Amino acid sequence: MAGSIAKSSKALKIFILAGEASGDAYGGALVRALREADSDVEIRCWGGEEMKSAGAQVVRHYRSLAFMGAWEVIKNIWTIRKRWKECLHELESFKPDVFVGIDYPGFNLRLARHAHKAGIRTHHYISPSVWAWKKNRIHSIERDVDHLHVILPFEAAWYAKEGMKVNWVGHPLIELLEKQRDSKGTGAQDSPSIPENPSQLPVLLLLPGSRKQELERMLPLMLKAAQELPQFFPVIAGAPGRTSADYAEATQAQIPVVFNETRDLMKRAHIALITSGTATLEAALLGLPHVICYRTSAFTYRLARWWVQSKWIGLPNILLERTAVPESIQHECTAFVLADHVKSLHTEQGLTAQGKAQKQAFLELHSKLKGNGRPSHLVAQSILQS
Repeated sequence: MAGSIAKSSKALKIFILAGEASGDAYGGALVRALREADSDVEIRCWGGEEMKSAGAQVVRHYRSLAFMGAWEVIKNIWTIRKRWKECLHELESFKPDVFVGIDYPGFNLRLARHAHKAGIRTHHYISPSVWAWKKNRIHSIERDVDHLHVILPFEAAWYAKEGMKVNWVGHPLIELLEKQRDSKGTGAQDSPSIPENPSQLPVLLLLPGSRKQELERMLPLMLKAAQELPQFFPVIAGAPGRTSADYAEATQAQIPVVFNETRDLMKRAHIALITSGTATLEAALLGLPHVICYRTSAFTYRLARWWVQSKWIGLPNILLERTAVPESIQHECTAFVLADHVKSLHTEQGLTAQGKAQKQAFLELHSKLKGNGRPSHLVAQSILQS
């Protein structure tokens, strides 16, 4: 790729904003691709450890932006306003040539508008779900975003019907998983931090989310579900940017929490309970049978029921257009319901017929999401040529 992009005489200045852990992971791959193609490029970002390790200057961590749901945003409105002013100041002081927003549309699309007005070229990587809710956002996207890079196969066709040209690059999660496989080989077997399972029970992996609000709601619920499943060995995957203090309840319950090994845990686990989000797709692409669950504030839930047009909330189900993965949402999301779903997929003897069918569906999903090339390189190429 490096040889296919002509360098300009002036070092390109790029500002990237990722508002959560998945965006930081995709941003890290993008920063590496940009620096591989042009070693002189200057990159500042709001992100996390992945983008920092790739060579970007991280001026604020995404933890300070991780608010999910309408009520949670309202409660933290003053903090969000403060971050917004800081971000505008960063744009004014850094004066980038290009602004790249990674997902996090509520914040990034608004920032794209300011950047566009200031004459900064704008890219948005990972489309908001306009096909599922708030379709009218397409007008502001078309106005403020110069280049939209989409990751789901049906999105390009959807936007084309709306008269908007976009760049389909394939799903970046496949790229990350393939890179890890190539660089780490066996992975889980070589990881000393994954706890021993002396009883040799099937491993039940718990992923209660990465945001503070998600952990507060989902961790206690998953711990109760684990109590209903003594035939499994529960392990919690600690989220990026979180510490042991965030999982004090799990420590009290003597359930191990493992940090920085989520993918290895997914490879080793037999079944999982996963809070709705990117992790559900990651588990699917790794072939891990799981149950999708989510709880939010009553206010946010009512708004979502009003706005969202999709029948599902889990990415695997949305992409497959059927219920391949059980979903337990809001008042239906109880410890007993979650435990029943787990047992419907996996028993002490192994996967059930439903569990095997889910794994087969995941193979179909993988073939749907793989694009023609590495997403990070395709997006980097567009940025450097724009």
